[in-house]
Amino acid sequence: MITIRLRGQVTPDGQLRFDVPDDLPLGDVDITLEFPSPEEQFTEAEVKDMLTFIPTSGAEIIADGLVGGWEDLGITDSVTFVDELRRKQREQRGW
Repeated sequence: MITIRLRGQVTPDGQLRFDVPDDLPLGDVDITLEFPSPEEQFTEAEVKDMLTFIPTSGAEIIADGLVGGWEDLGITDSVTFVDELRRKQREQRGW
């Protein structure tokens, strides 16, 4: 089976309009319609805004409280924590 994706539009009078490629083979076809959900539709300005990177300084990161993930988990020494985690994984796998 060969699949060709075409973009189309349903008109207010209920017609389905799309451009058929010149080299489309003759014969029967199955037609499947896919409609994007409303949350998948973004304007060009929204897409541009989502793709715009705004750097944050270290001071801003600290002021926003975006640090301290280890402390929130009760971890005081990250190296010891990772070593212990690896040891437990080796035991579980029988290495």
